[in-house]
Amino acid sequence: MSNLKRISSICSFKFFLFISLVIFIFFNFFDIFLFELSRSCPSYFFNFFKNIIDPISDILDPFYIILICGLSLILNLNIKVILRNKKKLDILKSKTGFKTEKIHELFRYLSLVSKHFIFSLAAAGIICNLLKYIFGVSRPKYFFLQGYERINFFNLEHKANSFPSGHTQAAFTIAILLMIYLNRYYIIILIVASLMALSRIFMSMHFPSDLIAGAYVGSIVPYLLYKSIFMERIESIKKTYKISFKDLIKLMYWRLYI
Repeated sequence: MSNLKRISSICSFKFFLFISLVIFIFFNFFDIFLFELSRSCPSYFFNFFKNIIDPISDILDPFYIILICGLSLILNLNIKVILRNKKKLDILKSKTGFKTEKIHELFRYLSLVSKHFIFSLAAAGIICNLLKYIFGVSRPKYFFLQGYERINFFNLEHKANSFPSGHTQAAFTIAILLMIYLNRYYIIILIVASLMALSRIFMSMHFPSDLIAGAYVGSIVPYLLYKSIFMERIESIKKTYKISFKDLIKLMYWRLYI
């Protein structure tokens, strides 16, 4: 089964109702209990999330990924003009071993994937932050230590924008994007994304319901964008050419020299 089929159920209305019910139950009955329970975990749990998982979250910051994808798009802006230059095209063909048609399609594939990453991370981030403002859920440390109300609608204050978790949303947006294009390692990808989400509880920044909502927003946006905008064009390229990550790296490496 392809990763795309594995995640297709997240778009159903039934799944939306299920997630909404789970969030409601956790928010009202389990959030505080589970958060307080996490405080009794051994110190090595906190050290693990603080010293290993949290730095991974910093490395996979959406801003960096958007920047890399943006640079890829800039490099490919005038690629049609470059490929009309026979000398430069011959260099690419000799260095990569690809035919002219495959070079054209690989550059098109790179541009589509870069746009999908940028649109997904930006759109999911915007939606997540709008929901934060609308619900105004206080972060755990301010709820417990400073007497903040659990929920205070339409609140821009950082201390009251816990729901949904932005870090979790970003982690699952990246995870779904990787699952769409790698079509393998889905268990490892989901484990890493889940650990990045759990770290937010151990860092005293979120309740469990925040993580569930963040994971849902982060998952559904890249999938919907892929199905509605990118899938037809990307799948047509993949049907014609066998595309590997190694081929894309090789192409972009030699693109820098022409």
